[in-house]
Amino acid sequence: MLALPFTASVAGMSVVAALMGLGNGMSSGILMTLGSDVAPAEGRAHFLGMWRVLQDSGGALGPLIASAGAALGSLAAGIWVTGALGGAAAAALARWVPRWSVHANRTTRRRAGLIS
Repeated sequence: MLALPFTASVAGMSVVAALMGLGNGMSSGILMTLGSDVAPAEGRAHFLGMWRVLQDSGGALGPLIASAGAALGSLAAGIWVTGALGGAAAAALARWVPRWSVHANRTTRRRAGLIS
């Protein structure tokens, strides 16, 4: 997304859009999988319901941030802020999401390179 303001042609825009679509497709469902992995046995439905509300709220805020940037200055500024928030979210995932879950077994951890 951060490359979007640097595009000046239809071809450049198409490449960036394809990369954004690829990233979206590869990650679509990972958050619900993470939620399922960390949901407590007691109150699982309530936990996953709130997880989904927070996930949908984040998805709804992206266009609002981009449009606020466009209203306050330029569309590029909104895209930069949205991209920076995406980078912060990736850093948070890297920091707080465990490398493996209790659902993983020795074989899956070995394939992931976590053990030898």
